[in-house]
Amino acid sequence: MKPINKTTILRVLSFLAGIMIIIPFLLFAGCTGQALEPQLEGTRWTLTGYVYNGMPAQVLSGTTVTLDFGYNGHITGSAGCNHYFASYEVKGKALTIGPAGSTEMYCVTPGVMDQEGTYLTLLGRATTVTIQDDRLTVSDTEGTTVLTFAKTVLPLPEPLVGTNWTLESFHTADAVSSVIAGTTITAVIGKDGQITGSAGCNHYFARYNVTGTSLLIGPAGSTKMYCTNPGVMQQEGTYLTLLGQASTFTIEGGRLSVSGANGTTILTFLKSVLPA
Repeated sequence: MKPINKTTILRVLSFLAGIMIIIPFLLFAGCTGQALEPQLEGTRWTLTGYVYNGMPAQVLSGTTVTLDFGYNGHITGSAGCNHYFASYEVKGKALTIGPAGSTEMYCVTPGVMDQEGTYLTLLGRATTVTIQDDRLTVSDTEGTTVLTFAKTVLPLPEPLVGTNWTLESFHTADAVSSVIAGTTITAVIGKDGQITGSAGCNHYFARYNVTGTSLLIGPAGSTKMYCTNPGVMQQEGTYLTLLGQASTFTIEGGRLSVSGANGTTILTFLKSVLPA
């Protein structure tokens, strides 16, 4: 066997040393590439500031603007007055948000509706998104940061059973509607297997069954009053119909969302201190 000379040994050692140096860089690059795509699903954020027409602004005192990334490719949240919803898609750092729909309440506090319109406009201009620690920033096509959020720490969920819930909005097809001004729709899910409350005009009652996050509600009975205010009886019928379509529920803090069989939210309630 021909002996290996000293030059060959040095070349082999140099080659191995080079590999040992390169591998950590490759691993680091791979990890960095994975970290570039923000993990948005299931996170909730609260707006801290925005930039419109080159002018920075803070969120109006007394208002809260939120952004929730769902697991179904949809965002929801409060725009400061109305509840809004839209589709979203993330590829790497690229963020695309579809046209937003919202409830149709009007808030009389000065500046609130202007802020809401500005926020939804800027949200529709989203092009990229980054997360650093507990801060999320959204930038437009020019790379300018237009929206800045802080991560929201959710309170412990309220119990489904025994909590007084007041309807915030109901969803039909692609529309989300707020409750008619001057009416209140409530729900109390009792320990006796009954759900009761006000449907906006009449008092109603129905049987329910809960297994895990599954919620099934039987046909509702109600009193037989007739309310003459425009739209109230139609709203009541819509609510009771949607209630019967309940399939699952989620609770985040003091917000109860009820979904139909296809996973789409159909009713949204807030915890209330009002008697049902």
